[in-house]
Amino acid sequence: MNLFLRSSILSALLCCALAQAQPASPSPATAHPIVGTWSWTLPGKTCTETWQYRADGRRLGTSGEEVTQGDYQVPAKPTTTGFYPLTETVTSSNGKRDCSGDLHADGDESVIRFIQFSPKQDQFIVCKAASLEACFGPLKRVQ
Repeated sequence: MNLFLRSSILSALLCCALAQAQPASPSPATAHPIVGTWSWTLPGKTCTETWQYRADGRRLGTSGEEVTQGDYQVPAKPTTTGFYPLTETVTSSNGKRDCSGDLHADGDESVIRFIQFSPKQDQFIVCKAASLEACFGPLKRVQ
C-alpha cells in the first residue's frame, strides 16, 4: 500500500473515531438537576419512596404500595435562598397507601414543595416552605 493511501485511510479512521467520541446532544439528565430517579427510606422503617422526574414534566412515584403518576413544574434556577419551588399534581394513582399511610387521589390539587440540592446535586431535601425548619430527606439520586 502506498504511503498516500495509508495516510488517507488513517486520517479517515481518526476522523471517524473522533466523531464517535464527541458527546451527542445534551441528555435529558442535564436539562435540570431534578431530572432522574431519586429514593428515600423513611427513618426507622424499611419503606422506600422512589420518585422519577422526566425531562418532559412528568413524574412517577412509588411509596409503599402506592404508585402515582403526575405532572411537575420547577424553575430552571433556584430562588435567592437556594430553594426550587416544585409544583406537583397527581394525575393517576393506584389508590393504595404510601409509606406514611396516606392516600393520594387522582386529580388532587397541586402541591408546592421547596427543594434544595446538595452541592454535588446527587441529593436533595424537601421542605414545606423555603426554609430548613420542616424538611425531610435527603433523597438520593439512583444511578
